[in-house]
Amino acid sequence: MSKLIFGLLTPDGEQLDEFQTKLREFTIAFSRYGYRKEIVEASDIEQLLIMAIAKKAQYCLIQSVGHVIDEQWYLPHWHRQGFHQSIQKLCDYNDFLIAGQLYCSENNTLGIETSCMLINLSQYKKLGQPSFGEIDWQPREVLCASPAQSMSVQTLWQKKTKPCDIRGWQFLLSSYQHQLVVRAFSEDINYNRFDLNVSQSNQAFAARLRNINTAFTGEPNLAATQQTFLNRAQKQIQSAKKGVFLLNIESYDDVDNEVKGQPLDTVFSVAAGFKAYRILAAHGFHASSKVVLFDYSKQALAVRQYIVEHWNGEDFTTFVKQVFQQFPEPHTFYQLWHNTNTTNIDWQDLERLWQAELTRWGGADNFKKMWQKFSALEHRFIHVDLLQNKQALFDEIKISGNSYIWWSNAFFTIYSHWHFSAEQRHCIYGDWVNALATAAGECRVNGADHHNCAVNGLTALAYSRLFQKQTGGELNPQQLSCLDIQF
Repeated sequence: MSKLIFGLLTPDGEQLDEFQTKLREFTIAFSRYGYRKEIVEASDIEQLLIMAIAKKAQYCLIQSVGHVIDEQWYLPHWHRQGFHQSIQKLCDYNDFLIAGQLYCSENNTLGIETSCMLINLSQYKKLGQPSFGEIDWQPREVLCASPAQSMSVQTLWQKKTKPCDIRGWQFLLSSYQHQLVVRAFSEDINYNRFDLNVSQSNQAFAARLRNINTAFTGEPNLAATQQTFLNRAQKQIQSAKKGVFLLNIESYDDVDNEVKGQPLDTVFSVAAGFKAYRILAAHGFHASSKVVLFDYSKQALAVRQYIVEHWNGEDFTTFVKQVFQQFPEPHTFYQLWHNTNTTNIDWQDLERLWQAELTRWGGADNFKKMWQKFSALEHRFIHVDLLQNKQALFDEIKISGNSYIWWSNAFFTIYSHWHFSAEQRHCIYGDWVNALATAAGECRVNGADHHNCAVNGLTALAYSRLFQKQTGGELNPQQLSCLDIQF
């Protein structure tokens, strides 16, 4: 039984136009950074909750089309929670029916925003599955908050009879009558979410989505959430193809726990961090083994080549300062943690990350010995965009011998969400899987699919056969990995 299930609330009785379809794809795709299980979809809140109960979930996170989760890269020692971690923390409580964002109508009637809300299904069933409470303008007993500053203080709420002019009133009234807390979303949740479906500014927002490659300096016709979202997203959309990951965000657990075979002749890897070398260490290699690094970022390849050719495996933090001088911003875009760039970086943060990396390798001395072996191997660097033209990579794979490929989440990025529809991404990824199986059926595969689900522990041919049998679609991606990891 899954404790939490996501629900998608679509517009009632409407055929989604091109813009709303894109928003729906955004809602689903951005959810997949932290949630890769089934999503139930309906145009009615009560229907969503019935579906969630049928799936034996305990909590249902409902998002309306156009709501987007923007998970940030927070470092572990900051002890700061992101959206998904904070929602999971809410799921540890059982003293509420609903959690979300309260608001008041012009009549001071209390309701709750439907863009995103968390429903406790056990309490929902205990209360007899009450109606959510839709706007019908009929005189009803509702909750009011007066003065405005008392909105979040339940002891100051008052029951009054007024025309019902706000959504969610019945859930709040049921909570009040049964002495259940109405839990407000925390700052960590609200900071990492956006409601992009703001009707009065959607025309301007749709135009901006079509022209994201032009510099975004502000647009007075956009809602504040739309402006903030564009400001954050634009860095990835405009700079991803000159981006550099110095370290790996994802773990090595998938590689370390795989069944091992013969030493590798070739490892293929995106030019990010040290995972290519972890694959070699886990599966074995020999003096003639090759490391083929590929990426759609020329700067990623150049930086990685510089590291291979100029670094001795000691004091990575100091060496990164040298890398920043050799490959300065803005020509190079370093994929660093939250609100960090080369001018404001806290070097102690990088050092803590590096020490954690060394621990994974058994200490500094062990890493240095391994690095000197790795850097002595033949390296090749291939500039290739897996979303558009992969032939140069396949030419290498066909003659690679006993090989392994890691593509990380190359098919699931903000860049790909923006430039390709969900169906296009499915086709692009399907072509990749089939072509890889044809080129090197016994090559071991590792990465994320177009739903951001982990793929590992399989050969290219075995994975291709399983992929072709998938039936779940974007709402219910099937897990085809030996070990699920977070990308």
